[in-house]
Amino acid sequence: MTDSPVSPAEILVVDDDEATRVFVAGLLRQQGYAVAAAANGADALAAARERRPDLILLDVMLPDADGFALCRQLRASPATDRIPVIFLTAKGDEPEIVRGFESGGVDYIVKPFAVTVLLARVRTHVTLSQLSRGLYTALDERSERLQQANRRLRELNVEMATVEERQRRQLAQQLHDTTIQQLVLARILVEGDADLTQRREQLVGLLMDSIKQLRSLVFELSPPLLREGGLYQALAWLAEDMREQWGLDVVCEPCGAVPVLADALAVTLFQGTRELLINAAKHAEATRAVLRVSCDGELLSISVSDDGRGFDPQVLGDRVADRPLGTGAAGAGFGLDSLRSRMELLGGRLELANARVRGAEARLEIRLGAV
Repeated sequence: MTDSPVSPAEILVVDDDEATRVFVAGLLRQQGYAVAAAANGADALAAARERRPDLILLDVMLPDADGFALCRQLRASPATDRIPVIFLTAKGDEPEIVRGFESGGVDYIVKPFAVTVLLARVRTHVTLSQLSRGLYTALDERSERLQQANRRLRELNVEMATVEERQRRQLAQQLHDTTIQQLVLARILVEGDADLTQRREQLVGLLMDSIKQLRSLVFELSPPLLREGGLYQALAWLAEDMREQWGLDVVCEPCGAVPVLADALAVTLFQGTRELLINAAKHAEATRAVLRVSCDGELLSISVSDDGRGFDPQVLGDRVADRPLGTGAAGAGFGLDSLRSRMELLGGRLELANARVRGAEARLEIRLGAV
């Protein structure tokens, strides 16, 4: 494989004297430069805007323009403000030189000039121009990447606010459908005319179930095991809870020590894993799942493999908001896009794949050094 050829630097020579213009252009071409020429200010301005050369050699005295004024015009335009200008002047006295620098020129050459001086100054300023252009290009690209990152961050903030609101609604619905309903039934039994001694066992059962549900919700919102025993112990508890609440047989397989994680990351990984398991049981109709936790010191990975019906092929790899895992319909929970966004906000990612025969795997990955 060969390197692509590098384009020669281009120089615009502006001089109303044809002999000087032809001589300088020929001299520069012998040195390997690409050369364009103009005999007046209007043509010079048009050529500079169209070609954007690496350097302009500009005669101070032109038939239709003052070279200093023309240089100020070049500096005033975003298309030409970075092109260096070397003045060709017949005077070379101090006031003339000062005017040249004040109008935006980078150097001057006094006529008649020595060829070696001309080539040395051209070579120096072409090199500086190319280095400067490369630096500006890199800065522009970096600025664009930063703007894209800021736009994505704003999008993620909106998505996170949506996720939090959805979680609040889900929690309220769960409390209403289970705990509150059981407590209302207990109140009806207490306020009834029947002998409470006959209802004691039923009342105790309702109260115990309500307490258990409230404890489970509290644990899910802020798992104490995350602070006391770490992520793996919290996930092991989650595996047991999934068997009791959803009938999903979850096998929890650790692989390597899991380091102590920041609270935001630990809670996100715990809640994300919970959503993956719930969706496997609820939407993918899985009966068994394997929860694997692995960490090599740099990459932390949590995968959920199930024997369910798998993901809709249309959603694999897509970013579809509010679409629950394992199904193409809308529903509660993080949703594919919301879970991806939360992981992305922390510097991680979510990967989804279907098994060859039956089942699917969802994987949460994050590089610990990026958090």
